[in-house]
Amino acid sequence: MKITVKIFGPKYFGLDTYDVITMVLEVRDGATVAEVMDTLDRIYPGLKNKLLRNGVIIPMHDIWINGRSIDFLQGLDTVLKDGDVVQIIPPFGG
Repeated sequence: MKITVKIFGPKYFGLDTYDVITMVLEVRDGATVAEVMDTLDRIYPGLKNKLLRNGVIIPMHDIWINGRSIDFLQGLDTVLKDGDVVQIIPPFGG
């Protein structure tokens, strides 16, 4: 199945661009957010460590599925569906 991943504020995560990174990933049916994070960490080494500590999202950071925080779903164990949009959100303020 295919999902879309958007990484907001990629420079914060140590990536080489300021623009939102958008990619389509092919993942297995029943893939979880944790599995997608492992895949993203292989593509962008170190990304996972800037977002998670001991399997928990670092305060002020977030992961959304279709605009909803995984805190209100099943966390990293949230099962994804074909066409879902996973958004990686850095801390922000204003």
